Amino acid sequence: MSSSDLSNDNGRIGKAGVRRRGLLAFALVAPAVLATAACGFQPMYGNLGANSIGSAELQQVEIGGIKDRYGQKLRNLLIDRFYTDGRPAAPRYRLETALTASEQKLSLQKDATATRAQLVVNAPYQLIDAATGKILFQANARSFTSYNVLEQQYGALATVENAYDRALIEISNEITTRVAAELGRKS
Repeated sequence: MSSSDLSNDNGRIGKAGVRRRGLLAFALVAPAVLATAACGFQPMYGNLGANSIGSAELQQVEIGGIKDRYGQKLRNLLIDRFYTDGRPAAPRYRLETALTASEQKLSLQKDATATRAQLVVNAPYQLIDAATGKILFQANARSFTSYNVLEQQYGALATVENAYDRALIEISNEITTRVAAELGRKS
C-alpha cells in the first residue's frame, strides 16, 4: 500500500498529508532529544577532548604493584584501561589493589570428584591522594567465574587459566568504571 492509497477527507490522503504527519512527529520528538542532550550526563569513555573523564582524570592515577602473577595481569589490564597517552609523570592519585582467589567445587559425582567449579576472585582497592596520602575512595571488586573440571591435565590447566583471565577482565572493568565515576564526581 502506498502513501497515496491512504484515505483523507474524501477517503484519500495524498503525499502531502503523510509529509505533514512526519513533520509533526519530528516537531514533537526534536525538543525531547535536545532536552536530554543538555541534562548533564557525559560519556565516561567518550571523546570529549581534554576534559574527558576517560582521558584526563584516569591518566592522573598511578597504579601500584600487585603481588603474584595474577596480580601483575590485573595491573597490566588496569594500565591498558587507564593510560591512553602513557603513564603520568606527576600523578595526583594512587591506586592500591590487592588480589585473593579461591576455588570452590560445585558439582560432585558419586565418587566425590568435581565436574564443575567456581573461581571467586576478590580485589579490594583504594584510591589515594598522592599529595596528602588521604584515602579518597575504597571499594571491593569481586568476580564469580564458573568452569568445567576436566580430567586431562592440559585441558584442566587451560580452563582454570581461562577462568582467571575472565575474572581479571571483569574486575579491571569494574575498577576502571568505579574509579572514573569517583574522579568524575570530584572534578
